[in-house]
Amino acid sequence: EKYDVIVLGTGLKEGILSALLSVHGKKVLHMDRNNYYGAECASVKLSQLYEMFGEDPKTIPENMGRDCDWNIDMIPKFILAAGDLMRMLRHADCLMYLDFGRVAGHFVLHKDKIERVPCTVKEALSSKLMGLFEKKRMGDMLQAIGDFFNEEHKPMNIDPKKATVAEFIKAYKLDAETADFIIHAMALEQNDSCLNEPAYETLHKIYIYTFSMSLYGASAFIYPLYGLGDLPQAFSRLSAVWGGTYMLDKKIDEILYDEQGKAKGIRSGTECAYAPMIIGDPSYFPEYVKEVSKVGRGYTILQNPIKQCADSSEHEKDKDGKITVQTSAQVIITGVAAKNGRKNDIYLTTQGYNHRTTPKGLQLGFLSGEVTTNDENELQPGWKILEGCGILKKFYKVQPIYEPIIEKCEPKGIFVSKSYDATSHFETTVQDAIAMYERITGEKLDLDSKIVRPPIPGMENEAQ
Repeated sequence: EKYDVIVLGTGLKEGILSALLSVHGKKVLHMDRNNYYGAECASVKLSQLYEMFGEDPKTIPENMGRDCDWNIDMIPKFILAAGDLMRMLRHADCLMYLDFGRVAGHFVLHKDKIERVPCTVKEALSSKLMGLFEKKRMGDMLQAIGDFFNEEHKPMNIDPKKATVAEFIKAYKLDAETADFIIHAMALEQNDSCLNEPAYETLHKIYIYTFSMSLYGASAFIYPLYGLGDLPQAFSRLSAVWGGTYMLDKKIDEILYDEQGKAKGIRSGTECAYAPMIIGDPSYFPEYVKEVSKVGRGYTILQNPIKQCADSSEHEKDKDGKITVQTSAQVIITGVAAKNGRKNDIYLTTQGYNHRTTPKGLQLGFLSGEVTTNDENELQPGWKILEGCGILKKFYKVQPIYEPIIEKCEPKGIFVSKSYDATSHFETTVQDAIAMYERITGEKLDLDSKIVRPPIPGMENEAQ
């Protein structure tokens, strides 16, 4: 069988690319060696998590509840409400496949205390993170950013396309601690490398963050009910609507090349499929990637939510009118706050029954951060917070972060995605998918447009 594109792996990036290419008229074959969707982005049951870490599911205590009530993300991330992933879902018309709940709060570790991140001028003026005069300066900065990026485009006193982030912070006379949480908890930068770069991109990230906050209140983040596993499936369904072909549980035995050394297809057992372009995650192309770092990932089952986060979150009532305990939160521990010489942030997220990922009365706690060794104590500031919630079970692993060697693979028609990073949000993930799409097609992707689905066969007149 001949195709225009073969996609290997059903992770989120591969799902996005498969859907977009199908929509734009490409004949796509999408395969995965696993018998489930999601690849690294899958949501698994508790028994599967035990098996993945080499433990017997029969040892799961009865008080852990029913296995079917667990949906545990292998790459846990929240979704910025006005970020690129939501724009992508709207562009691709995939929102009909998903239900979301808001994340109760977004926090930062500051002087060994967990504090809510202020997102508006009003919140800045009441925040415990800053003194009185600092609050006013931060409020002025947020107002200026909002005025610049809204429809009126009111000019700033300092040109963000010429001034660096450091110069912008200095212009508003913000102290180092305030700058730290603005850069990491609002702009969501992973380290301080942006300080010497033009301020525009970082300021736009702050604007998107504050705009996200205005959509649902309490937090700038949302999360799908029943876990992230439905995200790759949503894009897979869209691809199928446009004629994409899917095959799960298909081992990829060989990448086929023509006489010029360019990719021409794949072999699975005795079967072959042909296409001049092959896309996949790093696990399918070890010869075309390089390791650039490592990420440590911790998975925990908790007795309780993080008390400071639950207490600081807006109260909601269930259908019976009872106050619900907020289980979802995100805490960013900057390199400065970690106090252990780290340059990169540590990300901590929790979730539970509110998002239908655990049985009632239990929570999931996730920890991630770039590491240099296999020692889990590199993420100790995060473990300390989780230990205060009562850890019933924990797992930890270190994964290499791979990036494609573009000059080696793409001239051959092979396009490889980057590994998923340590961040607790999807912004970098979607940016990689967009960059790949634009390299593959040579076209700019307009996320502000919306894909119009093809009419159902036999109902063309009704569609018109």
